[in-house]
Amino acid sequence: MNELLRTIEAYAKGPDRLESAVAGLAREQRHAKPGPGDWSIHEVVVHLADSDSVSIERMKRIAAMEEPKLLDYDETAFIRELKPELQTIEDALLLFRVNRRQWSRVLRTLPESIFDRVGHHSVSGPVSLRQMIPLYIEHLEGHLAFIRQKRERLMCPLETEQ
Repeated sequence: MNELLRTIEAYAKGPDRLESAVAGLAREQRHAKPGPGDWSIHEVVVHLADSDSVSIERMKRIAAMEEPKLLDYDETAFIRELKPELQTIEDALLLFRVNRRQWSRVLRTLPESIFDRVGHHSVSGPVSLRQMIPLYIEHLEGHLAFIRQKRERLMCPLETEQ
C-alpha cells in the first residue's frame, strides 16, 4: 500500500478512535468542563462533526474545481451560537462516521493527480488535497488528547491508550 492510501486509511479510522475515546461516559461527564480548554467533551465531539463537514466540503471543492476559494470559519462561534447542547453526542458521532466513510470511499478512487490540486484558504493560503487529509488526521489527534486529559480530570481515564 502506498503512502497516500495509508493516509486515507488512517483518516477513515478516525470515527473508531473518537467513539472509543468517549465510550462509557455518563451524560454529566460528557457535559462537564474540566480543563484543558473551555469546551466539554460533548462540545468537542460536536465541533469535530462540524469541522469534518467543513473540511470535507473544502476537499470536495479542491478535488472537483480549479483552484477554488476555501472560506475560513469561526469554530468558537459555532459552539457559542449554534446550541451544541441541543445536538446529541450520538448524532454528532454518527455524522462524523458517515461523513468520513463516504468521503474515504471517494478518496480511495480518485486518480493520484487529483491530490495535487490546490485550493486557496482565506487565511492560511494555498493547500493541496494531499496536504489536507493529514491536517484533519492531526486535528482529530489533538482533540483526542484533550478528551484523554479531560477524562483523567473526571477520574475516568481510558483503559488503553488511543
